[in-house]
Amino acid sequence: MTNRKDERISMADFKMDTKKPDIEQMKKDLENVRALSDIIIEHNRIQARIIREKYLVLVAEGFTPQEAIELWKVVIK
Repeated sequence: MTNRKDERISMADFKMDTKKPDIEQMKKDLENVRALSDIIIEHNRIQARIIREKYLVLVAEGFTPQEAIELWKVVIK
């Protein structure tokens, strides 16, 4: 948006960028996103295992399953 005091939008604010997208750069960026998503998915798998282990340890220590869930909720916040 242009720098005007009255904050109104004009057609100039919607001017299209006429240069063509860099397809090769877009392909590289997409590959980076794919690699990052694989890392995030693996992180989530590990985190899920840790969460489950916390629950199982609480139950093994003598808490009921419901108590373990409630204790886990407090710790996770």
